[in-house]
Amino acid sequence: MRICETFVSIQGEGLTVGTPAFFIRTGRCSVGCRFCDTAYSWNSGEEILVGEIILSASSSPVPTVVVTGGEPLEEEDLPLLLNGLLDAGRRVILETCGHFFRDDLPEGVRIVLSPKPPTMGVSFPEESVLSFLKSYRQVELKFTLFSEEDLRLIKNFLKKNSVLIPRPVVFQPLHLPTENYSDTCRRVVEMLLSDGDLLSQFDFRVIPQVHKFLGIK
Repeated sequence: MRICETFVSIQGEGLTVGTPAFFIRTGRCSVGCRFCDTAYSWNSGEEILVGEIILSASSSPVPTVVVTGGEPLEEEDLPLLLNGLLDAGRRVILETCGHFFRDDLPEGVRIVLSPKPPTMGVSFPEESVLSFLKSYRQVELKFTLFSEEDLRLIKNFLKKNSVLIPRPVVFQPLHLPTENYSDTCRRVVEMLLSDGDLLSQFDFRVIPQVHKFLGIK
């Protein structure tokens, strides 16, 4: 597998925020999101044997492993890695933008779907995201959010597919170089709290990228 880097930190995003984790960042992504905060991983790193990656992760005292990217689902041998980590007794979290549906992922993995909104300059992968929601039980849905346009698209998706939506939904303020992140977070919170329909119809959490505030990876 193409691996960009591995490191130990805390999970800075989503419902497992604050959890110590061993991170495996894959080194390939063809989606090309504008304002991606890990663009250095799109074509990076080196090919490493899956067994070596599993040994490295299972040798860490940290029991949670986060497989992120890049885009991990572009790695052909991803199921081999995930199954190996589960067999080693690790708690495994897989992060993906949801553009590439796969039906060969082990059930014991927690899948964090983070489809990107219009601000990121890529198409919204509605069909693929729905396939994930229909096919897997352990799914967290996390939307990055910056603008009113982003929120309109996300709300439309949530309302159309309400029966499939796992609760709670996570909204993550999007960090752009054009605005201080603290200001973005406050603005996004105000945007969501002023939306009566959203408040009444969906259980959600607003969770910024905590590692950005802490200044850690």
